[in-house]
Amino acid sequence: MVVVEILGRPLQVKGSIPPERLQMVARLVDEHLRELQRALPATPLADLAILVALNLACEFLESKEDYQNLRTDIEHRSRQLIQKLEALGSSSPPRP
Repeated sequence: MVVVEILGRPLQVKGSIPPERLQMVARLVDEHLRELQRALPATPLADLAILVALNLACEFLESKEDYQNLRTDIEHRSRQLIQKLEALGSSSPPRP
């Protein structure tokens, strides 16, 4: 059990990730909530929490797409390099 603080409220959280990571996640959520609270001071906390969840989910999906694009690009470039190396290997004279 880890105690984290979000908007000044201590919360006991149990998770399968290391406590330090859980603290980092809580700080991230706290920062996002505080930022939205400053921008939209009359908005109920429940609505702010939903907006934060949507924003974080959007960031997650963008990161996931970026990761997939990078992975695809690396795989494509690796195949190209392997083909070039194989072509060079088959065109070189045999070694004594």
